[in-house]
Amino acid sequence: MENKSSNLVAISVNPDKLVWPRFGYERNTVFDSLANRISPTKVLWRKPENLCGNMIIQRLNNRIEIATPAKINLFLELLGRRDDGFHEIETVMSAVSIFDRLSFTTRTDSDIRLSINYSTRGQLPAETDLIPADDRNLIVKAIKLVRQTALTENALTENALTENALPDSDQHEACSVGMDVVLSKNIPSAAGLGGASSDAAAALVAANEMWNLNWSKQKLEQLAAQLGSDIPFFITGGTAICRGRGEKIEPLNVPSGLSLVVVKPQVSLSTADVFKQVSSSTEIKSADEMLQGLHQGSSQLIGNKLFNRLEQFADVLTSQVSEVRKLFSSLNSLGHQMSGSGSSYFGLFSNPRTARQASRRLSSRLPCLRIFCTQTLSPTRLRPASLRS
Repeated sequence: MENKSSNLVAISVNPDKLVWPRFGYERNTVFDSLANRISPTKVLWRKPENLCGNMIIQRLNNRIEIATPAKINLFLELLGRRDDGFHEIETVMSAVSIFDRLSFTTRTDSDIRLSINYSTRGQLPAETDLIPADDRNLIVKAIKLVRQTALTENALTENALTENALPDSDQHEACSVGMDVVLSKNIPSAAGLGGASSDAAAALVAANEMWNLNWSKQKLEQLAAQLGSDIPFFITGGTAICRGRGEKIEPLNVPSGLSLVVVKPQVSLSTADVFKQVSSSTEIKSADEMLQGLHQGSSQLIGNKLFNRLEQFADVLTSQVSEVRKLFSSLNSLGHQMSGSGSSYFGLFSNPRTARQASRRLSSRLPCLRIFCTQTLSPTRLRPASLRS
């Protein structure tokens, strides 16, 4: 039944009958299955054209739940240091089917409270990196930024009204409502997979929805850029080439479903620490051949053109990335490299079966590491209304 006023679609969901899109959901494997997590209920789903990136969103009365993905960098080059101290980059990023899950519930006061649960599912060891649950966390920062922006805009609107007009206080009252946020952490942190950025993007979407602000996707992207370089990408999702600090997003209409295996070494790397090691490069690589491979849907060409300038600088900080690299070199991959500023490392494979076989081999040799068998995502495939008869 369609609710035209809110652009939402209400459907009855049975997780055992839900047909998930073809991006790597398989039960009894090392990566998460969202179908096991959603209980039978009536859910309000965003229409596909209004979805933010690859997020899966459901609203249940006073609660919103969002599954938000990780990303990998298929290409990453440094173009030079900017006047503001950041590096100008050119990177091709793809969302992948490794998901954090966030639950946002309204409170009776105005507080924003965050709690974090760490993954212990299946063969995935518990996350050992401690993530702050206070105002330092990007989730909290994102919600407070939405609140402050809404209240500031409301104040400006009221100041512009004539004496005979009555100000609308609905937005002010809505933003005064606090939230309890529970983060179920599955994406490894400090790993170059964008988990914190993805969570922050989800928080922006949730606050916009929870407080009924009806802000556009473009406005959320502008707020995202204020919080961090990678965050706007997760509002867009899919595959995109990103420039500037990473906040200038150009979506790419390319095939998804690349078969990947991602390994998170024991060590975690700070983005700032990796960039401190950066020295100037004599030759700057172009992303053109990578883009050609993506548009052709050629996994072989994509694998040949994988590139990450930061990998050599991460090697200065730890030997663990190079140790995983050696293991991937013994596998039947089309190409492999570090993601982002590390420490996660991924390999590209010709098909899901080959990826699963590689995942099992790596799991036997690296029993203490987190290993994910996953795929790249396309936003247009998130259509949860398709049900088996």
